[in-house]
Amino acid sequence: MESSSKQGTRRRLRRAWTHALQKVAPLLLLLAMLVAGLARPTTAHAREVLQIPVTIHVATKAGRSVVSEQHVLASIIRANRELAEFDIELVVARIVPMRGGSHIETQDQRFELGRRAERDGTIHVFFVERVKLNNSRKGDRRVSGMHWRYHGLERDIRGREYVAVAHNAPATTLVHEVGHAFGLTHEKKTDNLMCSCRRGLNSDFTERQGRRLRLGAKRFLRRADRE
Repeated sequence: MESSSKQGTRRRLRRAWTHALQKVAPLLLLLAMLVAGLARPTTAHAREVLQIPVTIHVATKAGRSVVSEQHVLASIIRANRELAEFDIELVVARIVPMRGGSHIETQDQRFELGRRAERDGTIHVFFVERVKLNNSRKGDRRVSGMHWRYHGLERDIRGREYVAVAHNAPATTLVHEVGHAFGLTHEKKTDNLMCSCRRGLNSDFTERQGRRLRLGAKRFLRRADRE
């Protein structure tokens, strides 16, 4: 028999989907259900599972999602598979349709998403069509994803941050960017999830990175409690 919390999650997602994303294929409704069903540690010495609420923003064009529902689902499942080793879980809190914002290529576009990423205690994940970085040394280049945090003086976006994932990004992109959000930097080993050149199905985090992920997740939750 399902717990009342799982039943409540199903109901909330069903209502959100019905009213907000009627023109996007309903497979996304399965997202939170599958995430909630992922295995958690069951040993007597298991640590507290740090549940991180996530708001998913889906960019649309002409009423259609720019990213496939399967891709969103695969990204969440892969992220939780890697984070489960360190007792961290991404939990879908909301699914929000987004008009415009399908391309993130300029500073103005990054700032606009920052204004949508309210400080509400969730990690905001924008699934978009295209992400491009502007770098004076390396030049402009399209990337699979990015973690953005504002450190400037504009009051309306001060302290805002979000993660963006392109429509054709590997399933590991989301967890890579969440790693940045929790304080991890890039690595050079191709079998490490924090390598921008990661390859294969077996890339993962090290134990050292796992400890830092937990510290970053705890900081996020403490900050969320103050918001």
